[in-house]
Amino acid sequence: MSLPARRRWQMHGLVIEGVWRANPIGQRWSATFDPLPPSAAEPDLVFDLALVDQAPAAPAGEPDFRQGDLLAYYTDGAAALAHFPRYGQLRLDLARGATSGVITPAALATYGVFEDLLAIGLSPHLRRRGYFLLHAFAAAPSPAAPAVLLAGDIGAGKTTTGLALLHAGWKLLSNDSPILAAGADAINVLAYPGLLSAYPDSLQRFPELAHLAQPGAPREKTIFAAEATYPGVWLESARAGALVFPQIEARADHLLEPLPPAEALRQILPHAIEQWDRTMIPAHLKLLNQLIQCVPAYRLRLGPDTNSLPGLLAQSLNHIDTRTLGG
Repeated sequence: MSLPARRRWQMHGLVIEGVWRANPIGQRWSATFDPLPPSAAEPDLVFDLALVDQAPAAPAGEPDFRQGDLLAYYTDGAAALAHFPRYGQLRLDLARGATSGVITPAALATYGVFEDLLAIGLSPHLRRRGYFLLHAFAAAPSPAAPAVLLAGDIGAGKTTTGLALLHAGWKLLSNDSPILAAGADAINVLAYPGLLSAYPDSLQRFPELAHLAQPGAPREKTIFAAEATYPGVWLESARAGALVFPQIEARADHLLEPLPPAEALRQILPHAIEQWDRTMIPAHLKLLNQLIQCVPAYRLRLGPDTNSLPGLLAQSLNHIDTRTLGG
């Protein structure tokens, strides 16, 4: 067996080390995490992945938490095992800050799976250090401005809305998994790396992206690096400014409707809380409650005009509650 290769990246004061023996894994690690600065310091979190032909068998007994037939968690004190019947297994040592596992070729070939596995393997360790991932698109209109968080289910319009913001010159914090962290008087949105992806009809809406849409190709998402099209697009951090839930509708124009905090919390929970990680749920809920109390939340009912979205969402940042986050 070949000696492992490894690289280290710095992310918000933490050094993350990726370890692999198969070149395809290393190539995907690099493509995903290279927007982060490299580091030579000792790692805080280590993530070791190997490539196998098929996923190992699930552990005996019932899992502690099951997400349909896609994923099951088995916990044992300060350790957990995430089992993916098609894609592999991850072992999380929560005390040491280490994840090791095996993945199948299908995990590399299936859209979004590798990036999801990285987030699943890192997020429990990040939570224990005060960093909480949210399934959302995050961008800010300028480096000094607060950020808009676009949250919602697949097909809700997050990607097209997010690309409209980048097209208008907004800065990117994350395509899919921004980090939330409590500050003294705000919730901070911290960058989390990753590639952009979009269907051909979304790409064709923007002149700088239209060449990525393959004419006559199957309806599949194209994956690309944001910085390749938008140089200098990445932003390290911003305070949270608005929480927006897009929703595609058959309407002539957009409508931005305020959501009460209780409804915003109900909407955001499925995109944030990992139910198996019971130890961290109270802290996670506290952070989300602080978020919805200090920033406005909206339902964005989407019409067809993407050019007007940046201006509309910039307006949502004008109503930030400046109260402190004391409770």
